[in-house]
Amino acid sequence: MASFGAQDEHSDVEDHSSNSNRQSSSPKGNHAPDPTPLKLSTETQRFSYLSTSLQLGAPSRVYSSPYGASKPPPLVGDSHSLDLARTEFQHSSAQRRSQSREVSADTEFLSVVESMYGTIVPDELDTDPSYREFHLNLAKFKDTVGSLNSSSLDEGQSLEFQPALSHSVLPERDLLHSHVRGRHQGSTSRPRGRPPGPRGPRKAAEPTGDIKWRLGKASEAFINEEYIEARDIVYEIIRINAETYEAWTLLASIFEELGDLNYAVMSLMYGAHMRPKHVGAWLICARFALEETGEHRKRYIPSAQFCYSSALRADPKNYEARCGKAALYLEEGRPSQAVSEYALLLKIRPRDLNLLRALAEACVDQNDVGPAIALYKESITHLKNSPHESDPSFNWSDAYVYVELYSYQDRYEAAISELKSVARWLLGRESEDYWDEVTCNDCEWDEDNTRRIEHTSFSPDTFPLSAYGLGLPLELRVRLGSYRLNLGHHEEAMCHWMWLDPSDDSGQSKSSRYPELFLEVGHQLHRAGLHQQALKFYLPLTKVTGYNSASLQVEMGRCYLQERLGKQAEECFQAAIQLDETNIEARMDLAKMYEDLNEEEQAFIFVSEIMSLRRAQNPRDLRWPRQSQDTEANKQNMVPARSRRSYYPRRLADPLDRAKEESARAQHLQRQYLTIMAERDRMRDGNAVSTRIWMEAAKDLTDDFRGFKTFYPWDKYIRFIGYTGPDPSEHETPLDTDLSAMADRLTKNLGADIADKTNVPAVKIPADYQGISLESWLDIFLEYALCLARNGKIQDSYEICEAAKDAVVFYCSRQNLFLIHVCWGVCALFANDEGTCVTVARFFMKDYQFTTDSYRLYATITRACQSPVSWYSAPPTQKYILRQIKAMDYSLTDKGYRDQYFSEKGSYSAQDENGHLIINDDMDIALLMLYGHILYTSSSYSYALNYFLRAYALDTSNPIINLTIGLAYIHHALQRQAENRQHLILQGLTFLFRYYDAHLIRGYYNPQKLS
Repeated sequence: MASFGAQDEHSDVEDHSSNSNRQSSSPKGNHAPDPTPLKLSTETQRFSYLSTSLQLGAPSRVYSSPYGASKPPPLVGDSHSLDLARTEFQHSSAQRRSQSREVSADTEFLSVVESMYGTIVPDELDTDPSYREFHLNLAKFKDTVGSLNSSSLDEGQSLEFQPALSHSVLPERDLLHSHVRGRHQGSTSRPRGRPPGPRGPRKAAEPTGDIKWRLGKASEAFINEEYIEARDIVYEIIRINAETYEAWTLLASIFEELGDLNYAVMSLMYGAHMRPKHVGAWLICARFALEETGEHRKRYIPSAQFCYSSALRADPKNYEARCGKAALYLEEGRPSQAVSEYALLLKIRPRDLNLLRALAEACVDQNDVGPAIALYKESITHLKNSPHESDPSFNWSDAYVYVELYSYQDRYEAAISELKSVARWLLGRESEDYWDEVTCNDCEWDEDNTRRIEHTSFSPDTFPLSAYGLGLPLELRVRLGSYRLNLGHHEEAMCHWMWLDPSDDSGQSKSSRYPELFLEVGHQLHRAGLHQQALKFYLPLTKVTGYNSASLQVEMGRCYLQERLGKQAEECFQAAIQLDETNIEARMDLAKMYEDLNEEEQAFIFVSEIMSLRRAQNPRDLRWPRQSQDTEANKQNMVPARSRRSYYPRRLADPLDRAKEESARAQHLQRQYLTIMAERDRMRDGNAVSTRIWMEAAKDLTDDFRGFKTFYPWDKYIRFIGYTGPDPSEHETPLDTDLSAMADRLTKNLGADIADKTNVPAVKIPADYQGISLESWLDIFLEYALCLARNGKIQDSYEICEAAKDAVVFYCSRQNLFLIHVCWGVCALFANDEGTCVTVARFFMKDYQFTTDSYRLYATITRACQSPVSWYSAPPTQKYILRQIKAMDYSLTDKGYRDQYFSEKGSYSAQDENGHLIINDDMDIALLMLYGHILYTSSSYSYALNYFLRAYALDTSNPIINLTIGLAYIHHALQRQAENRQHLILQGLTFLFRYYDAHLIRGYYNPQKLS
């Protein structure tokens, strides 16, 4: 039908053109037609035919032969027809170029697709269903592109050629403009500008059947807790189509179950990026980052902020996203940005009270509550003036926040006025605005009408009593009292606060229901200097669980001090220490109180404890000796810890009460000693329950023993209580400076110059303490230290050993010191602490000088400790052993030799029972071999041979000496500095064969193993 229509149209054009030629040639028959117009007319009609064929979907032969089987249209020769032909030619040429570009673009796109994926051959498709479905969809897409191209051509023909037939009767200008309009209206070319429809990326495609099947398999594996298999399936889904949002959410759940929160958050983030305009995806990721990351929440706050920002880019009016972003700003300490976010939300929801509360909090953090007050006042005014729109969500909590904003600005009179006005409105008495005139008191909120009746405008029958004082919540009444107190109206404030009824001792007292209000009122009265009234509100809290804290006891003690009740203040401060062993404020107040009462010794104890606690809380301020960094014991040494006493004698208590307390304490210690004796055998057998009971009893006993000042010299005693003196290199706070000054002042008053108190005082050693013999006390100390070391409390075990060593009753006994250091060494071995092991071994080498076993003990204890050889051959130890050898040689040489080769006398440290120095009379082979081995481990073989050969001269048949010398020669021969390797190796083999000859243990020694 389309082809027939085309032929008819062309035939009409042909008849019209021929008639025109005949009419134009009749008046001027002598003139032939102009060849130029004839040529233009012919080309115009040819292109018009070509354009018509393209629009009607003619076959491809039209491109090669535009005339085809049709007859070319006749020629047009007059001027009017020539202008018409020119116009049609220009229009058809432009249309043809546009259509050619579209056809070429479509053809190019299809060719690109085929070049990427190849020509679809159904017989050669892969057996994978997803692959087959992909190729089928691609073929369908090509057909759709072709059909759209054909339909666009049909529409272009219908829009262009119908007006073209009537253009002959139009003027030239109108004809041209009509063709231009027809081009823009009916052309199939792409319109300029953004196409209609929603902005942003395209909508995600529906998952294919294969994707859905794989998602089902992954979900089934996830339900069956087969997380690795589920993860692999999800990986395959993402490989096929990364835009599958469900795959990303499932992958996040898998990572969450596997404990990898970082990858879980990243998965949700990637999934949200696949749907950037989907606000819910961003919000889900933000919630997970904030609510499911636990202790790592702070690490993922930037991720949550990014998610909220992305959600707001997709939907700027999203309430949850903006609220979450503002909350994160507040959490990060950026209140100004939070205020900006809440201000934007309030433009959308101007009467949202939740937003107002959040904005008030942000304004307080920003230290500018003016905007919050203005918005609250505007909202309250709107609600008052629109009772039919009254929002029931405005309650007493909102009123509390509103009036507190005025208090934050110290505008207490305005706070009182607004509190009364809002409370009156909430209770339904908004009409009684005459109460705004009463500013000197709060009689409006009394329980009865005694003072209210004095106002002339008041009518007691208008509203019930519940609309006055009984209707005001206690929280707001307490705030009203606070505002009155800040204005200096103490009596009016107490009238409000007495509603709490602090004197009620019954079990239904308000202190158990409103403990926060009692605490708040007590603090305000204490700050105002009304200490006796403050105690009325503090005392009921001592019976409330969870509120009888150390801080409460300190506040009560300070109130008692101001009221000059020292005994009660002392009890409160000591109770605070019992509740919190690290409390510094209570100790500071006790120290000041004892200093004022001339109890310098007790004051000094508390000052020392405070300084010790300050150092414990700031371990960076301490300078520790260099120790090994590879042991667990040294990690524990980084925090100074010591056993604190749980008993403090009350100096201001009644003498009879103090005697009773000390007697009760002695009885308690006796019971603890019986417990120790009963559980000792089971503790030694390793019973866990008995060990715990035994250690608790031993702790009480050792703490009491260490707190008895008579057993310790002054410097040892203050070391126990924690005072080590100020360190000028430490950074001191003003509190530390005051403490140091107090400590120095107390030390001078006590006559305790530490530099002159290092000697052991001459005291009479008692036979027992608290009815327990001193030998039993030493056993308790040492066994308790071993138990602490076995339980990993290495530093505590060291302190127990040091406390036993410093005690006067143990210090004077050589045998006791021996046992203490043996126990100390065992604790160091438990902790694998090579530094302490070396220190303990040096004690034995010093106190038991020139004793073979002391040097053998050093070698044994360093070998038993799993430590590097650097501790065995450390330079300080090497120098110490060398001084021992020089002292040994000094006593064995004559005076002439000493004057020639010794620059100083030998250092002798061992003493006999009478206190005389022990001087050696022969050489110690173990000492020579020990120093030789220290040099040997340092690769100083030539120097080590000097001491090995000295030992060999004293004992030529000792196999160990021969073996050591042989190895030293061979190692020295293998060094680069060796001068005669053959001679050194021969000497080494000589001593090794001597070792072989003297080797009597079972087995055969093979000297070829040295090769």
